[in-house]
Amino acid sequence: MLPLFPVIVALVVPVAEPIIRRADRADSAYCQLGLRARSLVSIGRAGDGTLIASRWVLTAGHVARAMAMRAGAVRSVQIGGASYAVAETFVHPDWTEMGPHDIGLLRLARPVSGVTPSALYRGRAEKGRVATLLGHGKSGTGATRERIEDGKARGATSRVDSADSNWLYFSFDAPPSGTNLEGAPGPGDSGGPALISIGDKTYIAGVSSAGYDGRNGPGSYGAVDVFTRVSTHAAWIDKVMRYDTALTGRRPGGSSIKAGNHRSFMG
Repeated sequence: MLPLFPVIVALVVPVAEPIIRRADRADSAYCQLGLRARSLVSIGRAGDGTLIASRWVLTAGHVARAMAMRAGAVRSVQIGGASYAVAETFVHPDWTEMGPHDIGLLRLARPVSGVTPSALYRGRAEKGRVATLLGHGKSGTGATRERIEDGKARGATSRVDSADSNWLYFSFDAPPSGTNLEGAPGPGDSGGPALISIGDKTYIAGVSSAGYDGRNGPGSYGAVDVFTRVSTHAAWIDKVMRYDTALTGRRPGGSSIKAGNHRSFMG
């Protein structure tokens, strides 16, 4: 079991890289896995997110905060090859820099069509499951610190080693250990999802937040990646997505709200 939150505050750093792969596997296999994840959202250099409803993107709190600081045309995301303006950002009210509750939401100005949103995982059985980790950031292998940045979506797999009330933990195991497409988030992948499959349905169980360096620095073998646990925060997510006239003076589904708004929503 990994150290819990008091130690994490001192040791983890925000993830800033994209998916890092096993040195003995082809990059094309990771790209193919990334292409199958239609709900993955590119938020540019700030990170990634996941479409969880037609107008809602789930991401890390620090990524949502960075989006709130943008202005004009740069307040947009890419989903399924199309650009969508961000109307409003929400950050968990208990989020602090380098602390827990690193989760946020982006409300889009118009609904996304042609992409099936990912469902929230609401159970407590993440430990031991193999998850797919996704992102658009820089890529490379766990054997070196060399990184490429091409903006391609990539996916990797890793097992949930442990969990506590706020976090899911993944270790980047060197071959021959780990999964067949073992990997880890890299620079630019903050806010990206950890997806798990149960039966024939896929759920988002975690949001990429931070990590411990591996033997050769971030994203190298031995690294431990920390994802915000979605099941712990599902009630807050639901409350934000149900917001109506008490917050905006109009109901969701109406005309787009004024860009530039940012809220720490208590629900």
